[in-house]
Amino acid sequence: MLVVNFMLVILLVSVVEFASILLRPKPSGNLVAHNRLNHMWKPNYSHTHSEWINTNPEFPEPYIHYYNQQGWLEKYDIQKKKPKSIYRIFYIGDSFTEGTCPMNQSVSSIVERRLNQLVENDDLTFEVINTGTCSYSPTLFYLLVRYVIMDYSPDLIVVNIDMTDDFDDWKYNQTLVRDNEGNPLFAPQRDIYNSSFIDTENGLIKVTLLTRLQLFLSQYSYTYSLIESVKRRVFGTNTNDGDVKFNKIAQDSYQRWAWCRSDWNNNTMNNVSNSIDILRRLGIWCQQNKIKILFTGVPHYWQYSGSADGKREAIWSSRPHYEFADLAKELAIPYLNSYEQLKPIISGTPQTTFYYNNNMHFNPRGYAIWAEAHVRFLISRANELLCEGCLTEETTEQTVK
Repeated sequence: MLVVNFMLVILLVSVVEFASILLRPKPSGNLVAHNRLNHMWKPNYSHTHSEWINTNPEFPEPYIHYYNQQGWLEKYDIQKKKPKSIYRIFYIGDSFTEGTCPMNQSVSSIVERRLNQLVENDDLTFEVINTGTCSYSPTLFYLLVRYVIMDYSPDLIVVNIDMTDDFDDWKYNQTLVRDNEGNPLFAPQRDIYNSSFIDTENGLIKVTLLTRLQLFLSQYSYTYSLIESVKRRVFGTNTNDGDVKFNKIAQDSYQRWAWCRSDWNNNTMNNVSNSIDILRRLGIWCQQNKIKILFTGVPHYWQYSGSADGKREAIWSSRPHYEFADLAKELAIPYLNSYEQLKPIISGTPQTTFYYNNNMHFNPRGYAIWAEAHVRFLISRANELLCEGCLTEETTEQTVK
């Protein structure tokens, strides 16, 4: 009898799974593992985003992100041999650089359009390539630039440093392989099934038998994938960490947003030092190879406010932005303080003006104002980031004013 019941359960599960196949594509994501870069977008692939719609009625349309052969957010493949008429700019960063918006509304896309509108030389074209990938941080920036982007003759690298980057570097450091000089060499993925923690959109959680089962089902079960998809559509996503409720997990784990606290403990100091050191190595390497580089930080809403209506004092520290400024000054690298540039615009506004509701990411309006700050900084002659004679002095002065 026990055997019969067991067989009936297996049959029932199989029937449900088969039915789910008809309603849901094969469980898979838009990311693939990479031995050196840890992970990357799936090459020659596309992904439809609709996760913001439920909680953001102002933006009701889904949008598609396309990934080229290199796994970058472009609809065309980048040729390694760069034409002489091209000034090639690479944007590197995480999901903020990727753009939680239609591709033509990301910072890199807006910058490309604006620069080509301003260019005075008909024989010159600015090509701005978006390599933004979720959860990238200085460790992966270094690997990406040195071992991949270098082959594509970059003229300028724009590094967008996010407020989660020290946390992500901490994760990658657990499997990171360095060369004899201490530079990142390989960042293989962790075995999450045997790890003591797993990183989720809502922070670190301890790995239990249940979470391992959920991981397995999310990868291999059509039924589970269908249930999760319906749940996201009904309830949306929630990655709002504005209340700074840092998750209490194993003591040997690091906390996301730690360097956004006003006071840094020894653990935070050590991890921040690691991230800053890798950024220093990246800056020096670019300088040694005569590649121009720009540092900037991603400004988060809670660094401007302590409530969603924008009326309370900020609850996150802006200290990381000034750490980046000190590093840039040390290396004589141009630094765009995005936090200060956007402060007069964002301060006092409700979260939904420039960010998604109950989420840390910019909405399209936020990307538009951030892109404008980038454009103004890039074309400023004082920063010497573009090629000589790209823009006339008159055009530059009119745009910067």
